[in-house]
Amino acid sequence: MRRTIHIFRDGRRAWARARHYRRVRPSDQALRAALTANDGIVSRGQLLAADLSASSIARRVKAGELCVVVPGVYRAAATTMTPDLRMRAIALRVPDAVITGRWAAWWHDLAGPTNDPVTIIVPPGGFQPCWRDLRVLRRPLDRADRMTLRGLPVTTRARTVLHCAGRADAEDIRDRALQRGTTILSLETALKRMAPGHGTAAARRLVEPIRQGGVSPPERDLRRALTQVAGSHWRCGLWVWAAERECWLDLAVEEIKLAVEVDGWTVHSRGDAFHTDRGRQNALVQAGWTVLRYTPRHLRDDMPGVVSEIRLMEARLSATRRR
Repeated sequence: MRRTIHIFRDGRRAWARARHYRRVRPSDQALRAALTANDGIVSRGQLLAADLSASSIARRVKAGELCVVVPGVYRAAATTMTPDLRMRAIALRVPDAVITGRWAAWWHDLAGPTNDPVTIIVPPGGFQPCWRDLRVLRRPLDRADRMTLRGLPVTTRARTVLHCAGRADAEDIRDRALQRGTTILSLETALKRMAPGHGTAAARRLVEPIRQGGVSPPERDLRRALTQVAGSHWRCGLWVWAAERECWLDLAVEEIKLAVEVDGWTVHSRGDAFHTDRGRQNALVQAGWTVLRYTPRHLRDDMPGVVSEIRLMEARLSATRRR
């Protein structure tokens, strides 16, 4: 508040109180602009470039206007701390870093959120940050193993799967990546590019079980059961051309056009997958394919019965083809 003196013609004086309005300082405007440009976070370097002094930054942190996300990166007090914000803050603080491991798997939607430290890869000889809840790997990373996803530098899906090897949920992450379109070839290629060192042996063990085919445990179990009884002419993960479109088959005998699909609830119950599955099956039937569909529960409850049913259909189609 401030006081204003009014002097009347007769010489009397009156005191009046006028409301004092604080002008918005240029530094406040610069801070708001920086926070808006970076989705609610700002680095110390950006603040200094916006003509905020070190003492001004410290004063705002002490007053609670700014909150530390990671050392050197701040968020506005009104901005909620989220896992997404944490990853963006690390990418802002360490521009050369590529996020990998379990947090990259979450960013690729291969697993749920985690409380583990964020793992990043930085070039050898580059800036190496050191603070709690951060694991730093200093190693070269091929361009083919990195990508930008939703504005963040992360390892590709194949390399992310390999970096999750050794974890309790590594096989679940691998299987979900395969179901989302990651190929066995891409995993093996990424494995060849991994430099010898910690984690390479575990990555090899993770890839080894899927080399014979099958993108999920039920499919691999069924393939093994069919191979033991019916020979080795069954193929896993086969692309075929049907009714002017390319179709993916879980298991198939191409010579007699017999396909077996294993429909897991997680993948095939989604709206887009449910719709695509029907169109794909119609295209296969039009192209002369016979399609048998099973759920993991069928295989778990009665694997011998499923194998017997498939063998019976295989025998019928083989007899028809010989005529």
